[in-house]
Amino acid sequence: MVQIIALDPGYGSTKVAINGKTGVVQTAVSHPKDIGLSGIGMQSAGRYAHDVVYHGTRFSVGTGSWHKGDPLTSMDYTALVSPERMAAFFTALALATREECKEGDGLILDEVMLVIGLPVPLLQDKVQAQIILDALRNIKGEHIFSVDTVPFRVNIERIKYLAQPVGAYINWFLDDELKARPGARKAEVAILDWGMNTLDEYVIQDAQVVEAYVGGAEIGVKRLLETIPSGGHDLVELDAKLRTGQLEIPDAQLDAWVSEFIAHTKRIMPNLKRFDVVIPVGGGTLVAGDRLRDALVGKGANVHWTEDPITENVRGLSKWAYENSDE
Repeated sequence: MVQIIALDPGYGSTKVAINGKTGVVQTAVSHPKDIGLSGIGMQSAGRYAHDVVYHGTRFSVGTGSWHKGDPLTSMDYTALVSPERMAAFFTALALATREECKEGDGLILDEVMLVIGLPVPLLQDKVQAQIILDALRNIKGEHIFSVDTVPFRVNIERIKYLAQPVGAYINWFLDDELKARPGARKAEVAILDWGMNTLDEYVIQDAQVVEAYVGGAEIGVKRLLETIPSGGHDLVELDAKLRTGQLEIPDAQLDAWVSEFIAHTKRIMPNLKRFDVVIPVGGGTLVAGDRLRDALVGKGANVHWTEDPITENVRGLSKWAYENSDE
């Protein structure tokens, strides 16, 4: 029986969907430093990070991993196939399957079809995209690893690729029973996927991409975080503080960031009124919140505001995979 895993390898969060469950982990990874017994009697500042062992190498993954060792942070697209990003993928998979693993016996997944969502700016560069696609094909085969001492064996037999915003469209288009939303087929739908690294703009009608309105730019949450003093903290640390409300961004900087979003969107989609539905998703959507919604409505957009903009893409990628698993 084919096992379907959907992966949205974001630079802010790595998301996995399997069997109707999702797992999300902050894409923060380090090589934990061995300090011997020098922490005896003390709690670890990084105790909430996940411990991953893969190919004999230990990784610390998720929030607080920077307390274990130097962060392995890279916004380069080639990092998508790095060992540290694989460790983040495995951690999100473990979180999505934690109920199956609660007895501590681990999990074996054979005949896996892996569906990966990729950023639009990457896919627009054919040369760079082909390099990444070729590298991703190398992850086919068996992977043996552990997450927090729980053993896993995953055999990836097939890999499919989609632009990340397609996931948000499919999640809007299909309900949990994979039935189409009434009137959805005729609707022209604009997806604005605002993540850690990129803003992806994408328009779909009747499950077909409308090329005139496809675009993207590297103006994600990273751009906002770069406008504030780091105080010696790594990007992933600032991101974690932002997520938990510990980092206060001045209104002027938030407004400027949202204005940059609107300006770039206008270049790709000059008139948002023409679209039947506009769906903003991603971590940037969560950070900007009502500022973004009000700005889009002010431009005439019929906004569909999702309950969880972080997992919208991966849940849709999973639905797409179930619809296309026989191909």
